[in-house]
Amino acid sequence: MAVMKRVLFAVAITAISLLTACVKEKNPKEEETKASAIAGVWELSDITTKASVGSVNVSVYLDFASDGNFTLYQKIGEGRYTKFTGTYALDKDSLSGKYSDGKAWGPYKAEINASALTLTKEGGNETDTYRKIDAVPETVTTNLY
Repeated sequence: MAVMKRVLFAVAITAISLLTACVKEKNPKEEETKASAIAGVWELSDITTKASVGSVNVSVYLDFASDGNFTLYQKIGEGRYTKFTGTYALDKDSLSGKYSDGKAWGPYKAEINASALTLTKEGGNETDTYRKIDAVPETVTTNLY
């Protein structure tokens, strides 16, 4: 019986060793690169939806701070911009967050490069493409509700 326990123990240790060897470790440098790549100001340049009703002009500026906070300026149709703030999290290729009133948004599949950010809503119904710009225009920040 003691021999059987030792054999089972050895099998268990071997299995645990194999499992831990197969687990892919997070690459902190890769995660830092993605986080720094999303930081900055982005202007909505294209919206692709699988279903749409009518045609409404939409203007969006996203400002992702490197500390995990964001500011969003949005105008739907004519009129002024509405400003929203909150926090965001980028985990691998998934972007999500919370507005300052606690309402959650996302997750979006995020594809980031130096000049473009593509966000695809979970389920694939909508894809938004943003282009990186230097700053939110003053005409936006001074035209708020």
